[in-house]
Amino acid sequence: MRPVIAWSLAAWMVLIAAAMAGQAASRATPKAKSAVQRTVDADLARCRNAGEAAAQDERCQAAWRGARARFFGRPAA
Repeated sequence: MRPVIAWSLAAWMVLIAAAMAGQAASRATPKAKSAVQRTVDADLARCRNAGEAAAQDERCQAAWRGARARFFGRPAA
């Protein structure tokens, strides 16, 4: 193999590796949860632990409606 081809190949490999490392680092950074999201998470956890009683709890029903709306990409009603 000619030295020019070998060096070109090595340079491309380094560039690709650097680009892939940069993407992995940006994806690995977790986003901080807002106070609203922490409250919603706490409500959903409370409802999960309440068992069947949560079916009649208004706060649980509202939390579930909001969670479904966020999951399906609709605004919470």
